[in-house]
Amino acid sequence: MRLAIVFLALVCPPIEGAEPALQPVTVCEVLQDLSAYDGKVVAVVGRFSARETGRWLGEQKCGHKLVLDDQEWPNAFWVVYDPETAPKPPAVLAVDATLLAQKLRAVKLGTSLTKLRFGSPDYDNWAVVYGRVETRKDLVTVTGGGTRKHGFGYGESSPARLVCHGDAVVIFLNDDATMPASR
Repeated sequence: MRLAIVFLALVCPPIEGAEPALQPVTVCEVLQDLSAYDGKVVAVVGRFSARETGRWLGEQKCGHKLVLDDQEWPNAFWVVYDPETAPKPPAVLAVDATLLAQKLRAVKLGTSLTKLRFGSPDYDNWAVVYGRVETRKDLVTVTGGGTRKHGFGYGESSPARLVCHGDAVVIFLNDDATMPASR
């Protein structure tokens, strides 16, 4: 029930006098100018994947690939729950519903949910995640054997992490949900 209440707060138009609705962005949009988003609190739309190696928010296809020093990065952020350092969500987490629907449609054009032969179909979901984007100045390290990634998550494979207060700021979007229009 709590998830349904949070979801309604997320997609409904903001209440008079409340904080303005967040303008959601996609993973690909953040990756286009990663340094500009470093340290910023955002609501990011993408495919939320829960795996044994961690939680990830990503897209399969972006118009622009992030490549640094011959190292190509995946279109994914490592999602970290850290209530001590993460931004505390507002009392009413409101995201512009019309823009959220547009962004989700754009993500779905180049990304699909993974269909695994085993386990639950819930390993992948469409989601919007509220948190702070963090990256490193030196995402690539030079070693005696050449260059290697110095990112986040399993294998240091992600160019950024999304630091969240907890799982309550990860809002799953039903695949066939209709988003109400903002007023």
